[in-house]
Amino acid sequence: MELAPVKSELSPRSHRLLMIDGSEVIGTKCVKRRRRDSSTAVLGGNGQQGEQLEEQKQLGGQSTATTVKRSSRFRGVSRHRWTGRFEAHLWDKGTWNPTQKKKGKQVYLGAYNDEEAAARAYDLAALKYWGISTFTNFPVSDYEKEIEIMKTVTKEEYLASLRRRSSGFSRGVSKYRGVARHHHNGRWEARIGRVFGNKYLYLGTYSTQEEAARAYDIAAIEY
Repeated sequence: MELAPVKSELSPRSHRLLMIDGSEVIGTKCVKRRRRDSSTAVLGGNGQQGEQLEEQKQLGGQSTATTVKRSSRFRGVSRHRWTGRFEAHLWDKGTWNPTQKKKGKQVYLGAYNDEEAAARAYDLAALKYWGISTFTNFPVSDYEKEIEIMKTVTKEEYLASLRRRSSGFSRGVSKYRGVARHHHNGRWEARIGRVFGNKYLYLGTYSTQEEAARAYDIAAIEY
């Protein structure tokens, strides 16, 4: 018995299979040819690829809508994902990094409620590090008084003063950042925030708030 395909007169997209036994036609079977989807044809005939592509588009759209913008329009400034404050950082290529055992270290300049304030903190630190020829967010002429002041102090002292101006750490009852008076013994306690994943790092208690502030400044430079 043989099968012989014959094109259907009713539909150009279908064929009839004739079952022939010798010279006698036993029966016919209509087979309709499946139409290829245009999107499948473009993707090389793989329908699963088309579905995956559509799913990726949907996921891509969702991720774009839910991603929180962390970058800033200013140099040296980024927005913290949890606090929403603007943090200023400077990359010091010449400082030895004991943790990674290589040169290059990110220097924290404080957290600020205002984006422009963080940008100006970066500018001042950059001017102290590299002089008036460095790139800044705002004109160097804006910082003429500060440039004269920073000439009278060391780099570490000036960076510490920048951090104390920021709004990233509660001053408590002290005029110095990172210092608060212990309510039991009256001594001055120094703490620094966000070190090794901890909320605060305790730096000890001191007789004067100046000593506690100095401990905070040293820790801020180290971490």
